[in-house]
Amino acid sequence: MSIPKLIIFIVLCGLAYLVGAINFAIIFAKKAGKDILNSGSGNPGTMNVLRVAGKKWGALTFLCDALKGLAFALVARFFFCGETYALALVIGLIAIVGHVFPIYTRFRGGKGVATSIGVFMAIMPIATSIVLVLLILWLFFGKYGFIGSLVAITSLSIISCIINRGSVTCIVISIVIALLVWWTHRSNIVRLVKGNENTLQLAKKKDEKASDDNSENK
Repeated sequence: MSIPKLIIFIVLCGLAYLVGAINFAIIFAKKAGKDILNSGSGNPGTMNVLRVAGKKWGALTFLCDALKGLAFALVARFFFCGETYALALVIGLIAIVGHVFPIYTRFRGGKGVATSIGVFMAIMPIATSIVLVLLILWLFFGKYGFIGSLVAITSLSIISCIINRGSVTCIVISIVIALLVWWTHRSNIVRLVKGNENTLQLAKKKDEKASDDNSENK
């Protein structure tokens, strides 16, 4: 890598973390009149915004979080077009790390699903689009939203490993992304095993949702 490209790479890494650390869940939840850190599961991420503030704010949170990963991965592809997808994945991973461990909120961030989807969208848009549609369907009809998220990111990681099987770096980064997302969902897994995991089903009827809200507030 030439000196100018190395400088660009370092700058992009720094920007990827700083922009990735911007927490849109806190921003949009506040606009909806909610304190996301003290509502629902307490996690400042898309799933909790959906649960606490509704579909509109949840969708906006997901979109902005995904754009963080997509934008930096695409910029990396533009500057390093002669390389493999490795550098795009590296910079994308840094954006995900920024989202999960944001310096602005004392390293308390989201779980990295939307930002990871954005990164994968930059290198394999068709596969990611299909997985995204399936994830949205799961959120509407599945009982536990995080299961759909884990399946989606795991699937995308496996597909990325297959597509980039000639690059050890791509394979390693893809696996690291999946492991990071699984790690951020460790509390969900524990709650599911104990039988007290929060539910999220967007297709619920209003009376069912009101009943769930009342039970959470007790």
